[in-house]
Amino acid sequence: MSTTLTAIAVVTVGYILAYLLFDRLRDRFGYVGGAEYVVIGFLLGPHVAELLDEQVVQELTPIVSLALGWLGMLLGTYFRLPTMALLKGAHIRIAFTEAVTTFVLALAVLLPIFHYVVGYSWTDAPIPAVTLAAIATLCAPAAIDAFARKGFGTSPVFPVIQLVARIDALIGVVAFGLVLAIFHRGEVAPTVRPPTATEWAVINIAVGVASGILFHLFLGPREGETGEDGEGRLFVALAGAIVVASGAAYYLNLSPIFTNLVLGFILANTGNAHRDVSRLLARTERPVFLALLIFAGAAWSSSAAELWFIAPAFIGIRLAARYLGGRLAGTIGAPPHLRTPELGRALLAQGGFGVAIAVNYTQVAPDLDPNIVLTATLLSILLFEVVASAETSAVLAHAAAPPPRAEDEAPPPPPPPASASEPPEDEGGAALEPAGAE
Repeated sequence: MSTTLTAIAVVTVGYILAYLLFDRLRDRFGYVGGAEYVVIGFLLGPHVAELLDEQVVQELTPIVSLALGWLGMLLGTYFRLPTMALLKGAHIRIAFTEAVTTFVLALAVLLPIFHYVVGYSWTDAPIPAVTLAAIATLCAPAAIDAFARKGFGTSPVFPVIQLVARIDALIGVVAFGLVLAIFHRGEVAPTVRPPTATEWAVINIAVGVASGILFHLFLGPREGETGEDGEGRLFVALAGAIVVASGAAYYLNLSPIFTNLVLGFILANTGNAHRDVSRLLARTERPVFLALLIFAGAAWSSSAAELWFIAPAFIGIRLAARYLGGRLAGTIGAPPHLRTPELGRALLAQGGFGVAIAVNYTQVAPDLDPNIVLTATLLSILLFEVVASAETSAVLAHAAAPPPRAEDEAPPPPPPPASASEPPEDEGGAALEPAGAE
C-alpha cells in the first residue's frame, strides 16, 4: 500500500510541477529537459533519503512499465496513415535518411566499444550498443512542436524538422524493440519450445495489434454522453489498453514502448476518436516524463567503473552521428529549396523517449550493467537540453532568412551596344519592324 501511495505522490508532484513550470519553460524557451527532477529522484532514492529505496523501486516496476507504454502509445498516434499520405516525398526521404544514417553511425562506434573495451561477447554487446544507438538517434517531437508557437512555423524547413523528429523516435523505438526480441533474455517453461528471434518479434507486434483491435471498440463518442464523461471514459479505456499491452510485454521481457507503439498506431488509424486520443496522450506526456526522470534518478547508481568513460564518450558519439546524419540528409538527400547542412543541430533535444528506453533497459537487461546505459542517457539529456533550444532556433532562423534583395546584389554588366544592322526592340522584347515594312 505504501508503495502505491509513493507512486501516486511522485506522479502528483510531477503533474503539479509540469503544470506550473514545465509547460511554461517549453512554450517560452523550447526547454524540455529535467535536470531538477533527476536530482529530486536521486535525493529521494536509496543513496540519500531512502524514501524510494531499492525495494520500492523494484516494486514500482509495473507502474513504470505503464508510464513507458504511455509514451510508446503517444509515439504511435503520430503516424496516422491519411496524414502520412499527404506528406511530400522529399520530406520523407530527408527524415529517413537522417534517422537511419545517425543510427548506423552511432552503432558502428558503440558496438566495438562494448565488445573490445567493456568486454562483452558478440551476443551480449549488441543489446547495450543498439540501445544507446537508439537513444542517440532520438529527438523529442514535443520540443520541435513548441517552436511553432514561437513564430517558426512559417519556416520552409520547419515541417521537415517536425517529421524528422518523429521518424527519429520511430527508428529508435523500433530498433530497441527488435534487439530485445532478437537477443531475447529470459526463460520459458521447460515443456515449451523457446521461440526463435523472429517469433519473439512477431509476438511483440501481435500483442500490440491484439490490444489495439480489442480496445478501439471502447473509443469514440457515445449517444447522450457529455464532454467530461467522454474524456473520462477515454482515459480509462486508454489506461486499460496500456495496462494490458505493457503487462504482457513486461511478462515476456520485451519492450512495452515498442508494443504500445504498435497499439497507438492501431488506435490512431481505426475508429473516429484519433484526435481525442492524441490530444489526451499529448496533454499527459509531461507528467509521465517527469515521473520517469524521478524514478531514473532514484534507480541511478555509480557502481560501474566503465560508465565514467562510456558516458562522456556517448556525448561525443551522439554529436558526431547527429551532425553527419543531418548533413547527409540536409544536403545530398534534400532538394535545393530544403537544403539544410546543419540539420543535425536542430535535433539535439531528446525528451522523454530517451529516458524511457534507458529505464526499460534496466528492467530487461539487469545483468548487462544497466547503469552504464542509464548514466550515459541521463548525462546526454541533461547536457543537450541546455543547448538544444538555442541550436534549433538558430537553424530555423537561418532557414527562414529572406533571400538577398536585388539592390544588395552586384549590378549586372551593361548590355553591348546594338549593331546598326539590327532592328531595335520594344519594351516587351519583340523586334520592331522597319518603317514601311508589311
